[in-house]
Amino acid sequence: MCLPAYAAPDAAQRAEIERQLAALEQEAQQLDGTLQHVHGQSRTLGNEVKAIDTEVRRREVEIKRLTIALRQTDLEIKNKTAGIGVLGQKIDVSRKSLGASLLLLYAYGDENAVTILLKNKTVSDFFDSLHSLTRVQNSVQQTLAAFKVDRDELQKQKGDLEQTQEDQQNLKALQDVERHFLAIKKKEKDDLLKQTKGKEALFQQLLQSKKSDIAALRAQLFYLGRTGITAEEAVRVATLAASRAGIRPAFLLALLEVETGKQFEDGVISVGSNVGTGTWRHDLYECYIDIGKPNTAESEKQAFFQITSRLNLDPDRMSVSRRPNYGCGGAMGAAQFLPSTWLRFQDQVSRLTNHNPPNPWNPEDAFTAAAIFLAQAGASSQTSGGELAAARTYISGSSICGKSICRYYSNRILSLAREIDRIL
Repeated sequence: MCLPAYAAPDAAQRAEIERQLAALEQEAQQLDGTLQHVHGQSRTLGNEVKAIDTEVRRREVEIKRLTIALRQTDLEIKNKTAGIGVLGQKIDVSRKSLGASLLLLYAYGDENAVTILLKNKTVSDFFDSLHSLTRVQNSVQQTLAAFKVDRDELQKQKGDLEQTQEDQQNLKALQDVERHFLAIKKKEKDDLLKQTKGKEALFQQLLQSKKSDIAALRAQLFYLGRTGITAEEAVRVATLAASRAGIRPAFLLALLEVETGKQFEDGVISVGSNVGTGTWRHDLYECYIDIGKPNTAESEKQAFFQITSRLNLDPDRMSVSRRPNYGCGGAMGAAQFLPSTWLRFQDQVSRLTNHNPPNPWNPEDAFTAAAIFLAQAGASSQTSGGELAAARTYISGSSICGKSICRYYSNRILSLAREIDRIL
């Protein structure tokens, strides 16, 4: 179905948004190059201040990009919603036409050829009546075929709209994460200048004392800390899980921090004893029923029951991620895996942790599951390209996801991983 005419006036606005995003992308790449260069040099007070200033600007650019991306998403939602409305109207017209045709067929239904012949004065009228009946029958078949195509297209467009709304919420959450880390970097510079008083010798002393500084780690693992898992515990289980799966601990910590922050800002707490605010019945099963996916509802319910049964847990007492205003909830624990996804990885988790069965609400098991997922998605190469692909796969299911949310999400994780690596 072609885009309706109402979308045309937005073309100039969309073009301007693309231009602004391209300009900011170019600036972000330049800042990344500067950061890479500074981080490759010896750690002096001057280089540290330059790195912080560059990181601050990098975060400001990212926030601005996210703001513009949200405007772009708003336009997409507007157009998709309007398109769904137009298609809905078309389906209503088809439904009425089909009803009228069926009434005609019903009128002809009790009459055979002899009855029709007797009702018509001439043979010509008789054949006209038969032709009309054939036309009605053909019309019903054509309308039914078109109705099915339009109905399938409507479901597809509703799914696309739901995904775009999910992307919008994720962009908003990532923007909040960026603002948080921007505030951290600004405070870091103020503290650095106060503690060193501009003297290199004091900076070198400070640098040694800050190696593996747990206070600095707490600042970087802010969202994980708010969910009940301490920075010390997060580092311990992440190091263990990452070494088992062959990925970087800093990358695993960064991904779970951003993922938890994204979920936390949406009202979901998903780690440690605070494992969410949803229930399997309302936020998982009934949600998929409501959006017309009964097969998914049943399969996820059975997977959830299988997990809780093996752990001797009451499914009604185990919290999952709450249903957002798009899609469905039901994700479990720190890894934020749906039940069916957890079943795919539980045997591998069990082999690595010796926990049989593994528990998605246990931080060590959850971190290990996330690490296995990331390793299989490319992070085991421990290259920036492999880790970017793994991060994109974690949020979208595809390593080649080209959507803005995938780009921002993966870039935020790699940036945070660099920060954590400098502390660990």
